Amino acid sequence: MFVDGVPRSDERAASRSLQGKNLLHEGSVLYGVHCSTCHAVDLGGTKSGPTLLGTGGAGIDFYLTTGRMPLAVPKTQAFHMAPHFDTAQVAALDAYVDSRATRTIPIPSVVLDETSLAAGRSLFENNCQACHGAGAQGATVGYQWTALPLREATPTQIGEAIRYGPGVMPRFTPQQLSAADIDAVATYVRYLVTQPGTYGGTVMDYLGPTAEGFVGAVLGVGMLFWVVFYTGTKANGRRLNDFEE
Repeated sequence: MFVDGVPRSDERAASRSLQGKNLLHEGSVLYGVHCSTCHAVDLGGTKSGPTLLGTGGAGIDFYLTTGRMPLAVPKTQAFHMAPHFDTAQVAALDAYVDSRATRTIPIPSVVLDETSLAAGRSLFENNCQACHGAGAQGATVGYQWTALPLREATPTQIGEAIRYGPGVMPRFTPQQLSAADIDAVATYVRYLVTQPGTYGGTVMDYLGPTAEGFVGAVLGVGMLFWVVFYTGTKANGRRLNDFEE
């Protein structure tokens, strides 16, 4: 029944309930086909994958939208890539896992605000830069292996990572970083990865400080050796590399 073209409240509720059931059913089917082998039918986990019972909300959405799951080879490092599921399928999987999980972390609603760039920079430097690098290129810890580059991360994914703490990344609670703080960090990260920058010098494909130090030592000591070799003289004024007659 409609009143002035608008469904009655009870019919709207029934429609939402039906949509919710369809979403859960779709999520159940997708989970059974793509996820249950590693995470178990009951979400309890197996030797090939961890439990998902305490990983609803932001955690599931992060791994799905960044293409990190499902993994082709279990227990390997997951990298950001194109998602394996479309938006509707991700929503269905999110809903299904949330319905079974014992604890969920809400997906944050992140809003970019250019006026928060300064605050975002300060927060990033104090909490993120040590691992992800000053340019968010992931070159500081593990050369883009442990701390991954953030150039492809959306604002929502940045917020989800902060709240959920994927991998070895620490999890930041609302008491540690507020919703406004997440907005500021996401704003600054997106600024870093979208604005062209001239960093100077030779970046060496961001191999990191160890490789840069090695190259600097080899080149520096090597050049110093040849400078000494070609400019050094004996007490009698002859070059060090001259042979005695």
